[in-house]
Amino acid sequence: MTNKILIIAGGGIKHLEPFKVEAEKLGMDVVVDSLSNLEYLVEEGKVFQMSVSGISLEEFALIYIRLVGKRQENAYLLVSFAKEKNIKVIDQMFLEKQPVNIPLTKGLETKFLVQKELPIAKTYFGKLNNILKRGEKLIGFPMVLKETTSQKSKGVWLVKNQKELEELSDRLKDLQRNGKVYLAQEFIKASQRVRVLVVGKKAIAALTRPMKWRTVFIDNPSEGIREVLNPIPEEDATLAVKAAASLGINIAGVDIIHEDKTGKAYVMEVNPAPRWDSVNKETGVNVEREILVFLKDQID
Repeated sequence: MTNKILIIAGGGIKHLEPFKVEAEKLGMDVVVDSLSNLEYLVEEGKVFQMSVSGISLEEFALIYIRLVGKRQENAYLLVSFAKEKNIKVIDQMFLEKQPVNIPLTKGLETKFLVQKELPIAKTYFGKLNNILKRGEKLIGFPMVLKETTSQKSKGVWLVKNQKELEELSDRLKDLQRNGKVYLAQEFIKASQRVRVLVVGKKAIAALTRPMKWRTVFIDNPSEGIREVLNPIPEEDATLAVKAAASLGINIAGVDIIHEDKTGKAYVMEVNPAPRWDSVNKETGVNVEREILVFLKDQID
């Protein structure tokens, strides 16, 4: 039985090189590659062979899809073939939710988290005209308007009143016509955000960072703390692991906030392709090694 592992990403693979270094130290057979190098051959209309950079996918016991990016078609082909050949795929979500759409849109992510009874800020999903008409009554001001496919805090706006909502909606209406979708969320008065890195069923590290709008509508916000949370607060660790598992994500960065006055926790985002440069640098946790050990456990 093969123990070879493929770690693959949607574009360039420079960020995957640390996996090769750690794999060598661990004595593991690991290949890193790009989804752009995926290829298949059909012969005589019935023999289907798929490979990446000339290596047959059937040589691998497990495939870890680090990031899809714009390679949705390639990822779908890869996962479909892996399922046919009983090759394990990480994250589990790729197998459960087809066609491949990773990361999930915020609309879908919120729906799935709510179904698993995770604490989520009050949310209204609908077209801009409906948010204009019903947003104040259903969500109230201030509210946060989000583009459902936005990444890295782009496509997110703080809206203070109806006039600002009307002006913003007017600016976004052309984008909506071109397929952009939006949702409105309650503004939670939280000064800090906690990012928990989850690998498998374990929270391996956590950092806290100041919230973008902590000085807005918050009485006596914190001065803005940037530090490692060690040990990881038990509530945050448990919530992060549950949130990732509820979406079928094995490796994730989970953002959690706590309302300043009540301490109530909310899951803000579950990122299936988090960056962990700061985690490696600030916590001393070797994330690549942690992930490789987890992957190895899946095939042993």
